[in-house]
Amino acid sequence: MCQCRSSTCSSGRRVSPPAVSDAALLRRVLGHLVLNALEAPACGDAVTVRHRAAAGAAVFEVHNPGVMSPAARLQVFQRGFTTRGRGRGLGTYCAKLIAERHLGGTLEFLSAPSLGTTFTLHLSA
Repeated sequence: MCQCRSSTCSSGRRVSPPAVSDAALLRRVLGHLVLNALEAPACGDAVTVRHRAAAGAAVFEVHNPGVMSPAARLQVFQRGFTTRGRGRGLGTYCAKLIAERHLGGTLEFLSAPSLGTTFTLHLSA
C-alpha cells in the first residue's frame, strides 16, 4: 500500500491527496493511460499528467491534444479495441478494470476538438 503524500503543484499550492492505494496497481493504471496518450497525438505534441485533491478524493489526469473519433469513444474501454493493429487493445480496458474493481475508483474520459483528450482517475479516501 502507498499513500499519496503532499506535493507542490505548478501553481505553487500544496495538495494532499487523501487516498490510500496499492502502489503497483496505481502505477499500472497510470502507465496504461500515459502510454496510450504518448502514442495518440501527432509527433511533438505534449502529454500532461496532473494530480490533485478534490472532494475527498485523489484525482489523476492524463491529457493529450489528440481527439478520438466518435466510433473510438464508444469502444475505448472494450477489451481488444485498438486503433493500432493486432495484438493491442488491452490498455484502457485493463486500466478501467483495475481502477474500478481493485482500487475502488472510477476512470472516465472526455475527448473534444477544442479540449483534446483527458482520462481522469478518481480514487476515494
